[in-house]
Amino acid sequence: MPTLDHVVFRVADLERSIAFYERVIPARVIARKDGKDRWRSRLAWLAPEGQSGFAIVLLQPTRVRWVLRILHAIVPRMARSFEHFGLACTSREEVEQRYATAVAAGARPMNPPALIDEKTGFIAEVCDPDGNPIEWTFGQRWT
Repeated sequence: MPTLDHVVFRVADLERSIAFYERVIPARVIARKDGKDRWRSRLAWLAPEGQSGFAIVLLQPTRVRWVLRILHAIVPRMARSFEHFGLACTSREEVEQRYATAVAAGARPMNPPALIDEKTGFIAEVCDPDGNPIEWTFGQRWT
């Protein structure tokens, strides 16, 4: 069975996004690369504290970053997709604390901490500075 080892987010400002995820997850940079592809992509790999074998990869295509800024500014997230980064927490209090930390770090609030229903559980959702959604959950059941 394959193991989930990374997630990739496209960002408009790599340094801003690194600082955001270092504070909010928290995570640390474990690798960087300046790509030689046609988009001149810059990449950074971040390892979340306490999780080995998993990385958040931030990708900044420098030749088209202005397009990303316009897209995220004018097209609402729900119209783009429902993709998001989901993080399971150990308590409602942790969901609330992580939400507050993200908002203090510059995240845009989407759904404040709340119990949705018995299956969905207690959740909170924000968008990072590039409009990529992050969701914290407690008590979520898949079946």
